[in-house]
Amino acid sequence: MRRHLHIAVLVLLASLSGCSTITVTTDYALEQNFGNYRGYQWHPDGTQKSKALDQMGGDIFDARIRRIINQTLAEKGLTESDEADFYVNYSVVTDDRVSINTYNTYGGYGPGWGYYGYGYGGYGAWGAGSTHTSVSYYTQGMVIIDIIDAGSNKLVWRSTADSRLDQKTTPEKKEQDLRKSVSKMFENFPPHRPEK
Repeated sequence: MRRHLHIAVLVLLASLSGCSTITVTTDYALEQNFGNYRGYQWHPDGTQKSKALDQMGGDIFDARIRRIINQTLAEKGLTESDEADFYVNYSVVTDDRVSINTYNTYGGYGPGWGYYGYGYGGYGAWGAGSTHTSVSYYTQGMVIIDIIDAGSNKLVWRSTADSRLDQKTTPEKKEQDLRKSVSKMFENFPPHRPEK
């Protein structure tokens, strides 16, 4: 019984440590009429070369995200056109971070595990507890997609996707993850304001 509980706790900790969530936030100009948006162009200023872009994959990432954005907009009936209603641009930001996690092993089991199961008995019922600290270094990456009105050349919509970068993942997985992020970012584009 003890061995099974120990294994269950280790599997749970391993699965949690491997999780990498994507946080998406979106904002837009409430006064902007998005209903007449049909055609677009990539903004002539483009995305500048930077250390952050290199960390994301450089030219490989640039080609990948442009292709995915084009496909995502095409699925919404929006097309790349010489007569653009809006411009699209993207930028990236990266931040090197340190994660420090300290937890009590409670005799080799998780907190709250006692002889009679979770919530019963005492902490560390099967031995003395110990404290474990793990330190990991990682890079947090953010993709920012901007929509600029072609008539006014003003930013009218912005969405950001923030996630921990996994440099060891395969190109196929990177493609899949970026496609999911972009799809989520454009989920409610063009925005539809509720009728008053």
